[in-house]
Amino acid sequence: MTLNKFLAVISALFAVVLLLLSVNHAQAASFSGEQGTVQPNPQARSAQFNLSYPGFILPSRQAQLAFRVKGPLVSVNVQPGDIVEKGQVLMQIDPRDFEDNIRVLEAQLAGARAQQDGAERDFTRAQTLFEQHVSATADFDRAKSRFDSAFAGVQSVKAQLQIARHQLKDTSLIAPYAGVITTQSAENYEMVKSGEEVLGIQDISTLEVEIKIPENEIVNHPLQKGQQIAVELSAIPGRLFTAQLKEWNTAADPVTRTYALRFSFPAPADVSVLPGMTAEVFVKDSGVHLSSLFPSAQTLKTSAAEM
Repeated sequence: MTLNKFLAVISALFAVVLLLLSVNHAQAASFSGEQGTVQPNPQARSAQFNLSYPGFILPSRQAQLAFRVKGPLVSVNVQPGDIVEKGQVLMQIDPRDFEDNIRVLEAQLAGARAQQDGAERDFTRAQTLFEQHVSATADFDRAKSRFDSAFAGVQSVKAQLQIARHQLKDTSLIAPYAGVITTQSAENYEMVKSGEEVLGIQDISTLEVEIKIPENEIVNHPLQKGQQIAVELSAIPGRLFTAQLKEWNTAADPVTRTYALRFSFPAPADVSVLPGMTAEVFVKDSGVHLSSLFPSAQTLKTSAAEM
């Protein structure tokens, strides 16, 4: 073998090694398997994920907030888009009527306790006389009845006072958890009713993606929480988010005959991912055990250039 041929062989082997290393690097970057995100190579993604389902993003928690009491608003501390902390006061109803009611009940409680004290003294005397066979049984029974009635009156006012204090506390609308305000349907100084929805809140620190699986693809395949898939947002093409199976419906949609599955993943810190965004859920052919879960799902087109 001449020196030129030997150098040509060495050059060819070196080129093959570089090609293999570049392919392995692209596949390793396509999906880490950990809870997080990566920037995948589209060709490597097509090689690793051969199943896909369309889906949409949902918040991990959401609620429509309402007051448990009625009255005029005197303070609105938030508006849609504001980030709030758990326990933060969002809105405030005028508390004056509720404070006045508490003062009235406190006075009633003081009077009821005074009546109870008098009835207790009368009952103690009647009991002593009855035990000494000085008074009649009817007198003892009347004294005991008055004492029991006075005691019940005190308990009744105490219960009303407890309710009034709860109602005063309910004049403040408190954030049930940390999140973002999504809707507002009442303005300051408006009269709001008990149970009327005034604010919407969502927790988007953790997001969910929901997909629909046809009945002929989900039958005879058990579901297990924690199974991993990859999510690509339509607004962020080429970037994958790792998500885990959280929950699923056991009843099919009566119209589409599909079953809803939800996967959860942490919200990324560098981009704004909001509920309602569309997404594509990719399933690995191996490694996460979801390929056997949906054997007849639509196969991804691996390379548009080859068609």
